[in-house]
Amino acid sequence: MTETISEKKQRTAVRPRPAINFDNKFYFDALNQGELAIQKCLECSQLRHPPTPMCPSCHCLDWRPGVMSGRGEVFSFVVMHHPIVPPFEAGYVVAVIELEEGPRVVMNIEGIKAEQVVVGMPVLVSAERMDEDLVLPVARPIGARS
Repeated sequence: MTETISEKKQRTAVRPRPAINFDNKFYFDALNQGELAIQKCLECSQLRHPPTPMCPSCHCLDWRPGVMSGRGEVFSFVVMHHPIVPPFEAGYVVAVIELEEGPRVVMNIEGIKAEQVVVGMPVLVSAERMDEDLVLPVARPIGARS
């Protein structure tokens, strides 16, 4: 049986790579260590995500990474159906997760059918390896198995 070009692309496709820069490198380094870290202002202690060079509250340029618990809830979500590009499949869920510490982070929800996802659903965020070079945060409903 001969493999089609589309099947070959899907088999070899990798997830799109995030743009890593000076401001967000700590975030991806923490994920590679199995942690979810968010910027914390050293002046006013505000947590901020996505990472920025300056605190929007007090304009301080000094910050450090703060490790989050990973507990949160679904703030908003969308189920992606079209257009689908490899390696994604129709019906995957992209959500805004509000962490219990306050910041909101965008990620996929796995371990549950798309039609079962609801706003306010408690989730646990973990760092998961997508391929040999990429680790990203993934939310799973509390109690769901990996």
